[in-house]
Amino acid sequence: MNIDETYLTDEEKLIVQKLKNEMYSALTVDHIRFYKKEIEQIVSQAKRRHQFVDKCIKKSIAF
Repeated sequence: MNIDETYLTDEEKLIVQKLKNEMYSALTVDHIRFYKKEIEQIVSQAKRRHQFVDKCIKKSIAF
């Protein structure tokens, strides 16, 4: 699983790494899907947070 960790904080990187380790030792496909979904949600939230911060910075520069 290849993950873009560009926007992740250090804490999020640790959580993602733990989820990856759990995913590798998962017993069923459902467990693997669960861990993958959690990782994807963390990455998605980090990207949205980054976009929001960029948007706020751009607005503050415009004023």
